[in-house]
Amino acid sequence: MKIKVVHVCSSASWGGMEMIVARLACLQKIRGYEVKVIPGKDTPLAVKCQEQGIETQTIDARRHFNLRAISQLMRHLKRSPPDVIHVHFSRDLNLTVPVKQLAGGKVVFTKHLGSYINKKDPWHRYIYRGVDRATAISRLIKNNLAETTPLAKNKIDIVYLGTDTERFKPDSTQRDYVRKEMGISDVSILIGMMGRISYGKGYEDFIQMAQALSGRNVEFLLIGGHSRNEDRYGNNIEKRIREKLGNRAHLTGFKDDRERYLQALDIFIFPSYAESFGLALTEAMACGLPCVAYGKDGVLDIIDHREEGLLAEVRNVKDLINQTSILLDDQIMRIGLGRAGRKKVIDRFSDSQMLQGFERTYQMVLGN
Repeated sequence: MKIKVVHVCSSASWGGMEMIVARLACLQKIRGYEVKVIPGKDTPLAVKCQEQGIETQTIDARRHFNLRAISQLMRHLKRSPPDVIHVHFSRDLNLTVPVKQLAGGKVVFTKHLGSYINKKDPWHRYIYRGVDRATAISRLIKNNLAETTPLAKNKIDIVYLGTDTERFKPDSTQRDYVRKEMGISDVSILIGMMGRISYGKGYEDFIQMAQALSGRNVEFLLIGGHSRNEDRYGNNIEKRIREKLGNRAHLTGFKDDRERYLQALDIFIFPSYAESFGLALTEAMACGLPCVAYGKDGVLDIIDHREEGLLAEVRNVKDLINQTSILLDDQIMRIGLGRAGRKKVIDRFSDSQMLQGFERTYQMVLGN
């Protein structure tokens, strides 16, 4: 069955949610879907979809609710009525559900981020009655969605975010190239993390951990930069890294080819305090890297302690240091956890698994 799907996501950020929308649209197009993306005007998602050759029509949704955005969305949907309107940014439900009443189609809502705002007032009861089915990216988010909205749990499916296991895979050749490019010793054990430099990602904890390991033959690689609206925090973190770790720390800034830089690592650290899922973690695992993460929230769907990685107590830097030291001292464990982690990503968190998960949800709402 050829499905006509429109993805709606007006978010102006560029993080895991927006990356997944672009990736999912591309995968569905390859699979034979008729796909369109409706992002916010002048957003990174709009640019990315246009670069990928995905049909893109924008809306001006800078406010929570405005008639202009509703009119634009109505025009886009009525021009070619979809089977499924897939909403990714919860704020966009305020536009999509009213439009659905006139344009038709089934609404699927994917919840990417947790929220602790109670949405059971009359307006939200109306909005969520218009959601035909929802998906959550982890068990945590499914529970959160059921607790804070009128949606019943039996209308919520878990569909994990996908990782491209052909793009993110072990590559020893890239390891040598990147180390040489970054001026990193061949014999050092390289420990790194990846993610936007923003509060909650655990950069402060990583710096403390790295300082504690200063007597070891280790260097550190931090993959990621900060957005313009996070300049003050990001600049402060980068300054602290240079002051505390000196020339043993290497910063890449934002990198579209982040998989290259992962190849250079021996150990990956994921010290995020609260994560709905953990896409950077599954990308590192797909590259065959042994990982240490704080054991909380969506991370618990990804790693079983000592099976595919090591888990530390959340915000316990001493435990983070201890778990990292275990990997530093045990090369056999590093190899074993790296292989097990990649296998788990292929089996449960790959692009194909994500694609099949959303397809099952679409088929349920379409009655197939």
